[in-house]
Amino acid sequence: MDYDRIFDFIVELDKLKGVYRKSYLSDGSRNENSAEHSWHLTIAVLMLHKEIDDEIDLLKTLKMSLVHDICEIGAGDISVFDEARDDIQPDEKEYLTELCGRFPGTFTDELLTLWEEYEAQQSCESRWVKVFDRLLPFCMNLITKGRSWQEQGVIRDQVLAIHEPIRKQAPEMFKWMEKKSAEAVARGWLKE
Repeated sequence: MDYDRIFDFIVELDKLKGVYRKSYLSDGSRNENSAEHSWHLTIAVLMLHKEIDDEIDLLKTLKMSLVHDICEIGAGDISVFDEARDDIQPDEKEYLTELCGRFPGTFTDELLTLWEEYEAQQSCESRWVKVFDRLLPFCMNLITKGRSWQEQGVIRDQVLAIHEPIRKQAPEMFKWMEKKSAEAVARGWLKE
């Protein structure tokens, strides 16, 4: 076993802690980083997987939750509300391909496969990871009184549109989000 190579790979992945997102921690003290988001997402999947109507491969879903944003080490994080979001995928893939080339055999083959599956959104597991990936920032906006929404100038129609994957995969959850977003508008946290 090449412990030096494993060490280098682990150190590379540690860089995800330095990628900051638009979402805030629940106490509003700072923006969350992508590693914290991935951990939080994985916990949400673990906590709620029995509530999911579909049969999912739990281990695969947990792995996908943990690795789906590793690409941001090389490409950075772009808000889902930013028009540039659609243009970032080639940079993400380029970084992951380069990472896998530097560290072959250290989980990188599976990492790239999981990321590609997540991006394609063809499997049940990938769609559920997307649901929770979108749900968590929504929840953090509710707890921080729409702080990130306000800073980005986001309106309710944008919030509902970006959560279309939730409407398709988890309609009851989306109905709850519609209600909560209407409440956010009424409280002045989100513009109509």
